[in-house]
Amino acid sequence: MTTNEILLEKLHLLQVHNLALEENRAFNSLILDGLDAILKNDSTETLLTEFFNILQQAISFSAAILIKINPSDELSTLVTASHPHSDAIITQLTVLDKPNRNIKNVFNLHQLPNWQVTDPFWNSQHAMLTTPVSTSTESYQLYIFSETIGAFNQHDITLMQRFVSFAGNTISQFEKRNLLVKQKEMEEKQSNIEQVLINSEKMASLGQMAAGVAHEINNPLSYIVSNIQNLAYNLEQFSHLINTLKAEKAITQQTLVDTLQHYQFDELQTDSSDIIAEMTEGADRVKEIVQGLRQFAHPDQTQIGDIDITELIDNTLRVAWNEIKYNANVEKNYNTEPIIITGRSTQLSQVFLNLFFNAAQAICDKVGVISITTKADKKNAYITIADNGCGIDNDKLNKIFDPFYTTKPIGQGTGLGLAISKAIIEQHGGLISVKSQLNQGTTFNITLPKKPNLTDDALSILNAKKITNE
Repeated sequence: MTTNEILLEKLHLLQVHNLALEENRAFNSLILDGLDAILKNDSTETLLTEFFNILQQAISFSAAILIKINPSDELSTLVTASHPHSDAIITQLTVLDKPNRNIKNVFNLHQLPNWQVTDPFWNSQHAMLTTPVSTSTESYQLYIFSETIGAFNQHDITLMQRFVSFAGNTISQFEKRNLLVKQKEMEEKQSNIEQVLINSEKMASLGQMAAGVAHEINNPLSYIVSNIQNLAYNLEQFSHLINTLKAEKAITQQTLVDTLQHYQFDELQTDSSDIIAEMTEGADRVKEIVQGLRQFAHPDQTQIGDIDITELIDNTLRVAWNEIKYNANVEKNYNTEPIIITGRSTQLSQVFLNLFFNAAQAICDKVGVISITTKADKKNAYITIADNGCGIDNDKLNKIFDPFYTTKPIGQGTGLGLAISKAIIEQHGGLISVKSQLNQGTTFNITLPKKPNLTDDALSILNAKKITNE
């Protein structure tokens, strides 16, 4: 090769490289502007509109139309357009392009037999470049026009292809991000609704216990009031005794003995001590009931601490006692040593209360017995609550842990008690199962790890695992 030929070849290579650099520069500029648009927009369609405005900075065109295509029926709807009278040509555009979903460069629209427009603006357009735009959820078609015949060259096609690919992939990520945000918002709403349902179920249980608890409190209070009257009489006698002794000018031993005997001092002293002891016992009973109610009704169910299972069960029994005592006797078979686990006492108390209520209500026309058994090994605590009630049909047994399922008459059950109990046990890393026979009774078995991996996640009654009934 001659020197000139070598120089010409090098010059040609430089021109090719320069063209590639220009294309990359233009594309990089589009990318930077596109990323800036992503940060400023919060919807797919506004972002697409912004994208083809950015595209106009790199490719000269006089008009643009973006339409959304429904894949099921291939109907098109206008997303945005640079000219106000664009609806009229959408049908014609889709006819021209249908069913082609590839990039197409039309040299002269007026040479196409199907291109028939009456609008002066669109009649002045000659060249058209169109390309599909796909995201993770939608399909679009972008059209750009020019008044110049053959306005779009290979450089424009390459640049448009690369930018549209970038736009589709970017918007897909944008849509996924928005979807995750919406999903999180929905999960938060679901969690809030579930917490309201859980608290409502707890308040319903409190309402069910209200009359019985009032009766349980009224008995010791009545006794305390009666004893206060007796104690007041005794104090009055003590006062008379003291005043009588004060009135004596000279108190001899015999006078003191006679006065004490007259006022029955020994009997007053013993009786007053007994009254105070009985009043203290009654007040302690009221205190236990109120403390149990406060623990159960406490809105903060997230506090984690060490729990004595036996103590928790006994506290819950005190709260539920008025619902139980008329229907059943309680047999306790507690572990000889205290069973200490880590958990949320308010939530676990709600579980035991639901099971005690269900057991008491299941007993009919017989001497009822509710049996409570606790056992433990190194890792787990095991609680069994059994009754000799009416039992549950096999076809219903697999549904009793489902939210809103209830066998009780309308207005007497929410269908959330056992669903909430199941969710609480599972959140504590445990298991709850049930076995039952008609007219024989029902047994609930609970396994709780002593050291569960508890988190701050909200209690969910709709996302719990399926229970296997024994």
